[in-house]
Amino acid sequence: MSKFSASDAAFSGFRLVRENLKTVAIWAAVMTVVSILTNVAAIQFFGPQLEAFLGYMQDNNNPEPDEFMRLASALTPLTLWMLPLSLIQNGVVFAALNRLVLRHDDSRYAYLRLGKDEARQAAVWLLTGLTLMGTLFLGSAVSGFLGAMGGATGAFLALAGLIGSMCAVVWLAIRLSFAPAVTFDTGKITLFKSMPHTKGLFWPLMGAYFLAAVMSIIVVLLIWTIVSAVGLVASGDFAATGKMMRADTSSLQAYFTPAGIVQALFSGVIQVLTTLIVFAPPPSIYKELKERETPPMPSAGNGGW
Repeated sequence: MSKFSASDAAFSGFRLVRENLKTVAIWAAVMTVVSILTNVAAIQFFGPQLEAFLGYMQDNNNPEPDEFMRLASALTPLTLWMLPLSLIQNGVVFAALNRLVLRHDDSRYAYLRLGKDEARQAAVWLLTGLTLMGTLFLGSAVSGFLGAMGGATGAFLALAGLIGSMCAVVWLAIRLSFAPAVTFDTGKITLFKSMPHTKGLFWPLMGAYFLAAVMSIIVVLLIWTIVSAVGLVASGDFAATGKMMRADTSSLQAYFTPAGIVQALFSGVIQVLTTLIVFAPPPSIYKELKERETPPMPSAGNGGW
């Protein structure tokens, strides 16, 4: 029997929104401003390249590898520029989320700070991402090696290796899902040493995370349906409302149209809601289990990962 309710955990993000409306509104406003400033900078310096890439991906369900790489390589400077900004943003957002759940009374500045907690969150998310990418890359390499054997046997082994690598990534992602919460709680960057906290909880955690992801998709679709309906009533042009899903990024003049402004205004709301819905379950479950454990849950140890 699981030590927590997967269905209750999946809806923990909704509870946080309901119980902290003012905080969520502040987060949405801040994320909207950050999103607009980031988009403006990206469009100012890489607008045509970005529009070419996004337009190609939207118009082609099966993009040609050579053309995809050509368009993507043109955005390499933008990617290198966005990576540190994304790490800082993730550090601030996930530190605020963990602070909201684990230190609810520490509500200064709407839980938003910039300090050691944020740096540790950025580090643990970077390490987690590298670990998962490394696992997938290793699995793909093994799958390719097995496929080189040729014939039906090689094809079967390659497929089995690819499926196995994806399963390994899912398993690792779930077993490491408490790492940000443990890192925030202990004040030490903790990755693999967080795994004892999820021992024996794989399937309940997977169920909770799956439900949360599904609910997040439903919320996003609902928001865009409402926005599109409002746009349709206001403009009477169904084709124009469809552009709200992806504004023109070729230039600032093309971006700041009614469609672009609507997209920008709702981007912060969507980002905050999806973050809370998808990522609130891990720290909420961690807190619940920690409060129930007697003696306390396993320590993350003295240093190390």
